[in-house]
Amino acid sequence: MMDALLLRSLEGYVRDTFGQPVWLAICRRASLKIETFEPMLRYDPGMADRVAVHAAQELGRPVGTIWEDMGTYLVTDPGHEGVRRLLRFGGQGFVDFLHSLEDAPGRARLALPGLDLPEVTLTETAPDQFDIDCQSRVQGVQRVLVGMLTAMADDYGALCLVEPVGAARIRVRVLDSAYASGRAFALAKPERRE
Repeated sequence: MMDALLLRSLEGYVRDTFGQPVWLAICRRASLKIETFEPMLRYDPGMADRVAVHAAQELGRPVGTIWEDMGTYLVTDPGHEGVRRLLRFGGQGFVDFLHSLEDAPGRARLALPGLDLPEVTLTETAPDQFDIDCQSRVQGVQRVLVGMLTAMADDYGALCLVEPVGAARIRVRVLDSAYASGRAFALAKPERRE
């Protein structure tokens, strides 16, 4: 199911950011028989990575940048407020949030049973410096997580350096945990106004 979620997210990111014609051009470039992905279906393993390579070629950007931008999109786009809310349940501050990352796959499976999110291991290597190991068969997952972590640091108002190290590790240095005012967040979901 991981490929399906990444494919659907990649599709949404490209359509919302660059438009439907660009997404259709990526589909043609990748020789896809379909133009939309369903998050609950199963797709060929590695398909998400292959489509991301074609998206990078079409957009003239490195594939890692595509994945990182998509990770940022998943946290910051108003249409994905549920993702942000799920992540913000991780703690009052950004460091608390980092310590909750190991529990995130389990929390996500409560919402979507059968979801095969990669396991995450956090190690504090020095004060305010963390290594996050993320093992996944999908190559883009690490870079998606880099984008999400960067967006979450902004959401909490923390000044951080978030960078990939090798194929499965992310290094996070918290330079100032109270650098700016974070976005407002309350446990209770805001009521809709009609």
